[in-house]
Amino acid sequence: MSFLGRLASGVGSDVLVKRLHMSRFWCATASAAIFTLAQVCATRIENPNHLWVVSGFSGLAYGALFGVFPALVVDAFGVHGFSVNWGFMTLAPVVSGNIFNLCYGTIFDHHSEVLPSGERSCSEGLECYRSAYWITFFASVVGILVSFWNIRHEHVIKNGDAQEDHREA
Repeated sequence: MSFLGRLASGVGSDVLVKRLHMSRFWCATASAAIFTLAQVCATRIENPNHLWVVSGFSGLAYGALFGVFPALVVDAFGVHGFSVNWGFMTLAPVVSGNIFNLCYGTIFDHHSEVLPSGERSCSEGLECYRSAYWITFFASVVGILVSFWNIRHEHVIKNGDAQEDHREA
């Protein structure tokens, strides 16, 4: 699914920009929406045999995000500083990933018991993690809102440049 997401957002973002004259950020918005859908599925699926749905949507969303992100970085910062800027962008998940991992671990620890062997076990099923998925759900919604803000910001900048060009003519 990650492959399909990369393929769709890579080609799709070029079509959005070159043919439809829309923002590439729509691909980032779609990715955040798919992440949100994956989190909703994760809060509902109790049968482990159906977790492929969560995994599939997550892979599709990650693929879509990483398929369009390099183009967004080039659009924002230019080609000359791409390698440095892309490097910093790929470090961002290190911080947020650790924060979310700590949240998931804390929530699991809260719902589990320590066995005599020292291992932790949670017999509550989906309740072991459900609140963690709600945290990532809200983070995904924030991603959608940030993407919408970027679309609007890009539109305002382009319209400002167009008005400035019109005044000069």
